[in-house]
Amino acid sequence: MSYAAQILRKGLRRVLLAQVSLTLAVAVVAAFAASPHEALGRAVAALAGGAIAMLGALVLAYTVGRADGKQGPAQAQLWLYGGAVARFVLAIVFLGLGLGVFHVAPLPFLVAFGLGQVAFLAPGITSGL
Repeated sequence: MSYAAQILRKGLRRVLLAQVSLTLAVAVVAAFAASPHEALGRAVAALAGGAIAMLGALVLAYTVGRADGKQGPAQAQLWLYGGAVARFVLAIVFLGLGLGVFHVAPLPFLVAFGLGQVAFLAPGITSGL
């Protein structure tokens, strides 16, 4: 594994940790801010939104690992671009399923997903960049 891939994987671990923390915080806030009969549904919606963001980070980690193989720069570029497309499609599909099919509470669902995306700033913030 190259040095750049090691640094990127370390950053992705920070991103996942930040995503888990933010998702749990949104779930707790959503549960306490809701009425007692809606609390569980809102917490589950927040957990689902955060899970979509975490899935994107896991797909990114997988594609970076595949791109770091010894297949050459053209193959690595295909893996990275393919991974970006896969992350985009997965986000659209799962957000559509959550909102359109399962009718989860939209606010905690989208807030947890959005904060999960903001968590990609975590490696830069913690490294002092």
